Amino acid sequence: MAPPPKPYRPRSDLTDWFLAQDPGLNRLRMALQVVVSIAAALLAERIFVQTTGALQHSTAGLPPAVAAQVDAGNHAMLVVSMMVGAMICMIASFGAPMFATVRQSYLVILAMPVPMIAGLAIGLAVAHHRTLALTLLAVILAGGAYLRRFGPWGFLGAQMLFMGDFMGFFLGAELPFSALKWLAPEVFLGAIVACLAQLVLFHPSQRRTLRRVRRSFGSRARALVDVALEVLDDPDDQRAAARLRQRTVHLNETALMIDAALAAPGALRDGGSAAYVHQFVFDAEQTLANMARFAGTLGRSGLSRGSRGLVRTSLMAVGDHDPQTARHAATRLIEELRDVAVRPPADENERNRRVIVHRFATSVLDWADLAETPLPPRQDGDTPEFRSSVQLMGGWLPGSAMASADASTELGPRPIDRVRLAPNVRIAIQMAVAVTAAIVLGSMLSERRFYWAVIAAFVTFMGANNAGEQIRKGIYRVLGTLVGVFVGAVLAHLVGHRADLAVLTVLIAIGLGIYLMRISYAFMVIGITVMVSQLYVQLGEFSDSLLRLRLEETAIGAAVTILTVVLILPIRSRQVVRVAARAHAEAVRTLADGALRNATGHCSNAELLAAARVLDAAHQTLVASLNPLRGIPGLASTIHRQLRSSAAASVHRARTMLHESRRIAASSAPGSGLDADAGRLDDARRRLSDSIGAIAEALTQDNDSSRYTYVRSASLFDEIATSRADADRITPAQLLLRDARLLDESMATFAEAVRLHVRALDTVTA
Repeated sequence: MAPPPKPYRPRSDLTDWFLAQDPGLNRLRMALQVVVSIAAALLAERIFVQTTGALQHSTAGLPPAVAAQVDAGNHAMLVVSMMVGAMICMIASFGAPMFATVRQSYLVILAMPVPMIAGLAIGLAVAHHRTLALTLLAVILAGGAYLRRFGPWGFLGAQMLFMGDFMGFFLGAELPFSALKWLAPEVFLGAIVACLAQLVLFHPSQRRTLRRVRRSFGSRARALVDVALEVLDDPDDQRAAARLRQRTVHLNETALMIDAALAAPGALRDGGSAAYVHQFVFDAEQTLANMARFAGTLGRSGLSRGSRGLVRTSLMAVGDHDPQTARHAATRLIEELRDVAVRPPADENERNRRVIVHRFATSVLDWADLAETPLPPRQDGDTPEFRSSVQLMGGWLPGSAMASADASTELGPRPIDRVRLAPNVRIAIQMAVAVTAAIVLGSMLSERRFYWAVIAAFVTFMGANNAGEQIRKGIYRVLGTLVGVFVGAVLAHLVGHRADLAVLTVLIAIGLGIYLMRISYAFMVIGITVMVSQLYVQLGEFSDSLLRLRLEETAIGAAVTILTVVLILPIRSRQVVRVAARAHAEAVRTLADGALRNATGHCSNAELLAAARVLDAAHQTLVASLNPLRGIPGLASTIHRQLRSSAAASVHRARTMLHESRRIAASSAPGSGLDADAGRLDDARRRLSDSIGAIAEALTQDNDSSRYTYVRSASLFDEIATSRADADRITPAQLLLRDARLLDESMATFAEAVRLHVRALDTVTA
């Protein structure tokens, strides 16, 4: 047996906070890779131009005034060459993580120059035919959106084709088509630099990725315990309660990322068991989430001073990874419960308090057992390849992407929503309309700088999966540009024409923008606007009025995109929430049904764990789908808050049902199981399953959910619980039945939030 793993301990609270904010250090690594790659590309392109004289003109024998103009043109072409390399490196850094294998990530980087050079050729060839060039620009963007059907290859290929055509069109005013003989090598050079930067400094390693994510799991666990202590000390602090819910979701997110990393070949050292690590992380997350939630409830339950002190000691010991102290405090809580168990509880509140104290203490004991558990080596009978039910996109959970894709192919409730299309077809049509409008309106404002409106429209569709997300991204782009205009103007005047300082400013701005982008897209836009400011200083075109024009063009692009996604074949956020809520209900149904069957020995542990992870992923998707609706005033906001809270409660209850059913299955004590009640339990299980199934059915396609009814099943579980010999004790069987009743309550609230009728069992006619 291998010794138990020592928990990763950060050197400071700041480091712990940093690791908790950035699971797996994905944001930091991406920002560093982009910055380092761009810096290397700028240097490489500069050396290439100085060595070969690419796109440069000699000033020998020219009058001083003419030579100065030629020098300015040469400097501009040098800046353009460096920008080509930087663009390739930035897109490569974002694009490579989309691919499943390391080999594919390198292949796509090396293949990126092909569509970009093709786009450059098209742009240079039609540059002097404005109408044709702009028409092709719109066609390429719309066609590129359609190519998303081919996955990351189609997505990146289309993006590179557009960037090439875009640059070719604008360079065509200054360069002949023959300049392609220099631009093509510069594109390839940028790809080679991006490939070398990833190979030497940022080579993807599944083993290191898993190690980083596990460190973040530890940091997020401690962050969860910290806020649980805050809620315990001040149960009326609503902000602390909100942070507790948020950090529970964050811990689950990290656990899902670990599951996905475990499925990759080579993630563990030889002899390591992915299945065991999966089980270990699953159990650790469940015990931590349970104790945090129970601690929050105990803070409001009127706990005695002595018991509160033991709860606090337990949490602090867990945060310090001190299993002995945690076990001692939890054991004393159990002993206190045994002392008071001789007398019946005074009221229902005291009864509930005893149950919650018991569950908190057993969660702490479970955590202590995990903290002291040795890691067994892989056994001959172990499955050599672990299969995870979690899918990542670019190293992150997919958010609402899959739910939005499903919503695109389903009928919506309104006439405007009743067009079913593949997601890539819908986006292609929307992109064509938005880009065309951006070209027309942007050109009316400035025939030369209209492209800022086009880029704003194009980028608003990137990484946004439905109308709500696209609207939010368009607003963030305008706000980010507004702030970036002021910051960029100040920095442009401070830096001036000092090229080295300008490069440093650009690298810092881009790095910070990318690092903070997942917090708010506006940060990325600020960084890009600062970069544009420095670029135009180097090109000799900078002015405050130019930045103001950029803001106006960006507002045009964002506005036409928002109007397009609202009026032209919209995928409304409510449709996406409907799909995500259906998947959530189906996942709750599967796990709850399996947990109840497991209590009588009719469900395997592997099946239950897989169902639990499916539920976790479905809940994360629902949370992401609800985000665009947060803060919207009116009845809809109240309904979606109700949906969010009841969904979180249902996950907690279904998981605790799983936990207790596993305890029952593992127990050999006589009378501890539910075999004697198997018939009645099966009837109650079917009633609960059918009721949750009614929610899923009501949310299918264009069904009117108000025509469906959720029938409560809590009374069936209560009848079993009160008729058992252990009715007055706290046993796994009683806790399972209690959780089933509470799950029924959570799902009834969930059903009301999606407009189903809710009825008690005895009010339904046979």
